[in-house]
Amino acid sequence: MKKLQLRTLGGALLAIFMLAALAQGVVSAQGGNGGNLVGSWNQQVSLRDCDSGIVFVSFPAMTTFALGGTSQQTAPPAPGSTFLPGHGVWSHQAGGGYSGAFQFFGLNPDGSVATRTIVRSAITLEKDGNSYHSTDTSETLNANGDLLLRACSTTTATRFE
Repeated sequence: MKKLQLRTLGGALLAIFMLAALAQGVVSAQGGNGGNLVGSWNQQVSLRDCDSGIVFVSFPAMTTFALGGTSQQTAPPAPGSTFLPGHGVWSHQAGGGYSGAFQFFGLNPDGSVATRTIVRSAITLEKDGNSYHSTDTSETLNANGDLLLRACSTTTATRFE
């Protein structure tokens, strides 16, 4: 009888801990831990001259911010080039402010790595929680890690639903 009571109590405690952990995850996803950015976003990226701000080219992209601080990005490659999807991290700073960084690889025609591009972003989530804008900087490195290009961009995004 005592064993059955202990087993029942142990099961109840386990259920309570699991419920508490699940509730914390739900609170985080609702914004308690900067989770308002969690989800998938349609983006419009504008590559700019870092000094003048003049836009060179704009293109669509998509980013998914996961609970826990990781992210995945994808965008159509320039004609004749091959880029792999980006992977990165993000964190809540204060209020509607976030920071993020991701990297992606460019491939040679034979499939070997030609470049690695690292993008760092300062993100401002709008009060409605369904749009944001960011200012971004990037560094493109060759396969040996030598800097090839520094670039700037701005991004506007709306939540994908």
